[in-house]
Amino acid sequence: MSNLSETLTTVKTDILHASISLENEKKELTQKEDAARMLKARRAIEQHLEQKRLHDNTSNGWDD
Repeated sequence: MSNLSETLTTVKTDILHASISLENEKKELTQKEDAARMLKARRAIEQHLEQKRLHDNTSNGWDD
């Protein structure tokens, strides 16, 4: 009976470790996806502001 108990404990521990590992991988993937979205959004904003600045300068007679 002791052998069965030890085996079950080992299996439960392995499942717990696998679950934690999977959760950590999911969090890491989510963080990478969030960072990629933030970078894309920041680049879009910078591009929009640059286009607006260029348009404003051209409208005011200044062409950089």
